[in-house]
Amino acid sequence: SELIDRFGEIPSQAEDLLNSVRIKWIANSIGLEKIVMKKGKMIGYFIADQQSGFYQTDTFTKVLQFVQSHAQLCKIKEKQTRNGLRLLLVFERITSVEKALSALAPFETKIVSKT
Repeated sequence: SELIDRFGEIPSQAEDLLNSVRIKWIANSIGLEKIVMKKGKMIGYFIADQQSGFYQTDTFTKVLQFVQSHAQLCKIKEKQTRNGLRLLLVFERITSVEKALSALAPFETKIVSKT
């Protein structure tokens, strides 16, 4: 609110920048190391180390359950990379930072806030 009071309305580019930080926070809280938006998709890369203890946590179990019950929103896929198999969280029809944040918001409210 201090930004708005002092300088007027926040430009959409600044809003997108702030939202991209929010996206990164949510992504990290559900075990995503990296998140990419391109060609109308948002792809989250889970922790590369398949032996990581993260895959045994309650958070990962809740992510899997959420994806299973919301198949129209997102899917989990495996991708072969130079460093072996990677587990991906894929969202379709993501054309803006705002849509990306909206797609990840349910993960924050249903998974992160309950762990």
